Amino acid sequence: MPKDEKLYNLTSDVFRLPYGVDRNSHVLSVRADNIPLLCWPDGRPCTEANLYMLHCFERGLSRKEGGGTLTQYAKLLSHLIRFCFNNNYSFIGLTDSRFSLFIRTLQGEMDPRKPEQRKRRAAHVANIGRTCLGFLGFVGELYLEPSFVGAAGTIRAETKEFKLAGQRKQIVHTYWHHHSFPNPEPPTRRLPINSTNIAKLIEVIPDVSTTTYQRRRRFILVKLLEITGARRVEIANIRVEDIYNARKMKQEPVLKVFTAKRSGGREEYRYLPVSKMDLELIVNFIEKFRHRIIKKTIGSASDLGYLLISESSGLRLATETLTNELLLLAKAAKIEEQACAHMFRHRFITKLFVALIEQHEFENGDDFRRALLDGETLKRKVQEYTGHTSISSLEPYIHLAFEEVARFGSTLDLIKAKLAVESLRSNLKDIAIELRHGRSPTELSALLRDYIDLALEELSSASISTES
Repeated sequence: MPKDEKLYNLTSDVFRLPYGVDRNSHVLSVRADNIPLLCWPDGRPCTEANLYMLHCFERGLSRKEGGGTLTQYAKLLSHLIRFCFNNNYSFIGLTDSRFSLFIRTLQGEMDPRKPEQRKRRAAHVANIGRTCLGFLGFVGELYLEPSFVGAAGTIRAETKEFKLAGQRKQIVHTYWHHHSFPNPEPPTRRLPINSTNIAKLIEVIPDVSTTTYQRRRRFILVKLLEITGARRVEIANIRVEDIYNARKMKQEPVLKVFTAKRSGGREEYRYLPVSKMDLELIVNFIEKFRHRIIKKTIGSASDLGYLLISESSGLRLATETLTNELLLLAKAAKIEEQACAHMFRHRFITKLFVALIEQHEFENGDDFRRALLDGETLKRKVQEYTGHTSISSLEPYIHLAFEEVARFGSTLDLIKAKLAVESLRSNLKDIAIELRHGRSPTELSALLRDYIDLALEELSSASISTES
């Protein structure tokens, strides 16, 4: 097996695990799709790792969208599996010094694309190490050696705690630490994507797109990232019916968005305010472009209803495809800063915080933090819009928002009016690009009239709410 080939495959969408037999001798089973099945580099099943995956499955860890948390664990454990295979170690045969060697090996590996740089940052090495210690603790239990990993164990590791402010109470998380883990590097500050870079992404879409559908879908992807601040998997799960349901709302339309990163694999949704202009833009994409692809591929009867679909199959785009689409655009636009989906999320949350700071006239970060912790209405609004369960995880955005307020002071427009203007500007740029690439002027002029009418309506609404 090649060195970098992945060591796992996921169970199929229809896979089920038996767990018992009823009184009529019928086998009872439970859905068990998207569970990673791990193997050694020579192709043999890795029994201990697969038992651990089953253990994590029974704990209810996420398997959504390509395996979720379970797949992340499989990726991280693959490093330890390769290390043990290459050195002819069994998992239970590992010692403290051997585990330390494993960590040093991870840390010392250089990036083949940039030979002067290490392949992994210190935080990533520690994350791999923590996941592997959790697995090795399970291996110890499996082999009836409960002290295999511990403060005085064969592998000398300790558990530490960190606390997060949850919705109702403080949440305490524990994690493994080992003396061989590298010291944390100074945190790198990742700034939200700015308007200039978003414009650059939009500008290059026609240059890298080979079909009209591809061109429109890429624009819609950028638009959705900008107006929702949603995670990749959340964008991939937006449905056509969600767009139409939002469009039916006469006042203050909101878009239903799946919320990822929920424990136990439970499904939750949040509702995000969107402009009528943007909804019309997306509806136009659905009716003029998406509909044709469905008709050409799987047909209306087999349409699963996801907004962003593959041109060749008519099926939902995978999360990794969204990542690759953005990488392609960023490379073509020659953007040096990060232009991934998470930077759009940074932008969305920072703008939300700026609006809240202006609206409530918070003087500093401490005032805002206190309001988030003590004010149920404000806290609920922030958590609903962002999908964050922990107030602590919003800390970086508080700093960014106060910096932005300090830069622009009281000249910030009302957030609703500002969003309407930004949306109109983006949509006008899109119309200009479509006109250059041969789309019907009659069709585009009708679309332009709709955009302007909706923009005026939203700006008028913002003005009325200010006066009242």
